[in-house]
Amino acid sequence: MPSQYTKLIVDLDGTLYRGPQALPGAVEAITQLRATHRILFLSNNCNMTSETLAQRLRGLGFEADPQEVVSSVTLMVEAVDQLGRGLRVLTLCSGDLDRALQEAGHQTVKAGKPDVVVVAVDFDVSYSKIRNVLSALRAGAVFIGANADATYPTENGPQPAAGAFVGAVRGMGFTPSHMCGKPDPWAMQTALRLRGFTVDKECLLIGDRLDSDILGAEALGIDSALVLTGASTRSDIERLRIHPTYLLEAFPAITALVHHDCAPFDPTTDGGD
Repeated sequence: MPSQYTKLIVDLDGTLYRGPQALPGAVEAITQLRATHRILFLSNNCNMTSETLAQRLRGLGFEADPQEVVSSVTLMVEAVDQLGRGLRVLTLCSGDLDRALQEAGHQTVKAGKPDVVVVAVDFDVSYSKIRNVLSALRAGAVFIGANADATYPTENGPQPAAGAFVGAVRGMGFTPSHMCGKPDPWAMQTALRLRGFTVDKECLLIGDRLDSDILGAEALGIDSALVLTGASTRSDIERLRIHPTYLLEAFPAITALVHHDCAPFDPTTDGGD
């Protein structure tokens, strides 16, 4: 019997790899799934472009093309592009975002009166940087946030993610006009549109976070699978009252799921530790 799912939307951190290591069996599972399925790698990483993430995936042994990857950087640039051309953008971030915005024709600044403020993860955040963000927003700049993830998984345990930085700006009284990552409906619909994915019952989203991956799937009205190799645990399911369609120990179990060898998640029997 053919699989219902022909399009797989796959998270990265905590799902396929953690830190510098691919998770056991993930490379082999992706290779096997490529023979029968379209794959979109969808990440809330807000420091790496699609090109950088594709390179990282290839370095870990995965086959990946930049046109198969969407990150929060991709979506932040798209959100700024929708506001106009050649904009002045104040960024609170590290990594690839400034370069990506410049390549899209915008001017990045760290102070002054920009048109837009974009907030992601800044590994060198300081009081003066936060003060510059406040000044720009008070002067009327549009506020764009990367995503609301509180932490991301690493080999050394959870680390602060974009939600900590966006939350600091929210705490000063400003609400983002766009959030550029899962589970935001605009972000997810835009990601799929950019890569030619139609939202329908043939889509399955696989990820490790209930509050981003699984809620994002619910926002799109598609099925989801939670893997227990990253941020969320079994006990989180009932605590947060977010229920995936499937609950898997790790990503390689997807190969059985798409061949109808995996039962849907039943919160009455599978919700506890």
